Amino acid sequence: MSSKKLRNVYVAGKRTSMRLEDAFWEGLEEIAQKESLTLGELCNRLAERVEAVDASNLSSAVRVYVLEYFRAATPRPEEARYGLAIAAE
Repeated sequence: MSSKKLRNVYVAGKRTSMRLEDAFWEGLEEIAQKESLTLGELCNRLAERVEAVDASNLSSAVRVYVLEYFRAATPRPEEARYGLAIAAE
């Protein structure tokens, strides 16, 4: 069972608490670094995105964003044909 870590971030100038699993905090920090943003700047952008789609839960939006970000960076099976073999094969 994965425990969640509560951390405070500033969104729109206000302190907001988010409770995420370590893997999501690490992923969010990695994305912020790759995109040359601070964690706060990235969270602000995500908060704007959440409001744009009328979602009410920033923690859930962060989890989905981190998953989508790394999925987009992963080659599709047809692109990986000439790469490493899949372990199940």
